[in-house]
Amino acid sequence: MLKNLLKLWVSAGIARYPHEYFTPVRLTNIIAFLVILVSVCQIPNAIWFWQQAGKYQLGITCSTITLLILVPTLNHFGYYLTAKIWLNIIYILNLIVTCLLWQLDLYIHFFYLLAVVCCPFFFTEDEVKYKWFFSLLFSTCFLATEIYYQLNLVNPYTPAQQNFKFASACLLTLASLLCSFHIQKNISRSWKKLAFEKMRSEQLLLNILPNSIAQRLKNSTHLIADYFAQASILFADIQDFTPICKKHSPQQLVKILNEIFCTFDELSLKYGLEKIKTSGDGYMAAGGLPKADSKHAIQCCCCAIEMQQAFQKISKKHNLKTGLRIGIGCGEVVAGIIGKNKFSYDMWGEAVNLASRMESHGLCNKIQTTQSTYDLTKNTFDYVKRGEIKIKGLGLVNTYWLLGRKQKLG
Repeated sequence: MLKNLLKLWVSAGIARYPHEYFTPVRLTNIIAFLVILVSVCQIPNAIWFWQQAGKYQLGITCSTITLLILVPTLNHFGYYLTAKIWLNIIYILNLIVTCLLWQLDLYIHFFYLLAVVCCPFFFTEDEVKYKWFFSLLFSTCFLATEIYYQLNLVNPYTPAQQNFKFASACLLTLASLLCSFHIQKNISRSWKKLAFEKMRSEQLLLNILPNSIAQRLKNSTHLIADYFAQASILFADIQDFTPICKKHSPQQLVKILNEIFCTFDELSLKYGLEKIKTSGDGYMAAGGLPKADSKHAIQCCCCAIEMQQAFQKISKKHNLKTGLRIGIGCGEVVAGIIGKNKFSYDMWGEAVNLASRMESHGLCNKIQTTQSTYDLTKNTFDYVKRGEIKIKGLGLVNTYWLLGRKQKLG
């Protein structure tokens, strides 16, 4: 029970925090709890010295505990900066009133310097002005209390000893401020580095998976598998790639492939297609997923036409004696992620197999489509009917050659 309450206290407000760097919120809750714990430890002393100022100290302690309960409450409702300011104000008031109440140099005011060192940990980089305000305020309170004790309390120190004591307090304050500055600088550097690494890891993840799928993968451990009633699949493959491999060094070959596939990536992005994967000299993309789009077939056809044009330019540039086969199919598919290691977003279904066969049974520098693709795009593009071709496992399939966009849309 106590453990659950403590966990609830420490994690208050984290779920509402605008980003995952919730450490300042957690630390604010923890420091509030520690101040309450220290205050509770003062209760036996308050009772022991009841006849002196103990009853007043008990009132201060109870008030502090009650007011600090607001810290996790404020964090819970998203008032993060208010919670930090409230914590600092209650902390300062508690020390001021306690020091004035006892009129004894009990070294309580040294807790001000502890706060100076702790400030950088629970104020973010955007709140650095508040951090320095409270750091200077804590330092001023410490020195003011030290001066107050020396001027108003009877003490056994000689003037020289008092001067030495005050000089030591000043040096200790300066050391605390320098320490706070050093901590703030290192924390700021760490946060920037963490933000950069997070951005880089996010970018790497988005290079592997669609954005919506990446977010689902980060936020859930459940299996990701989605059904799409209509989607378009594009397969592209370089004709006679093996002889090309023999004529170029590995470095040249990879450079050429990289240029080709980077161009295909740009075209896929231009027409709203999702790159699924590359396999050797093959390229696979899809339209209408992971976000459904009624224009998926048109987008695939437009992309395929520009892919052919771009590939011809690259072939001419590198003197490649080859061409590009492209196959397009439309239909229902299932898309998702399977496995735990080196996972990727992939697609399954008869439409995927049929699109793959459109490519493998196609001809050099031709774009072959299925009947379903033709039906969806015949008013936008010009076609030539190829006729029926026999495909293993599917029998005779009616196919069309995609020629280009119609000059006048009907």
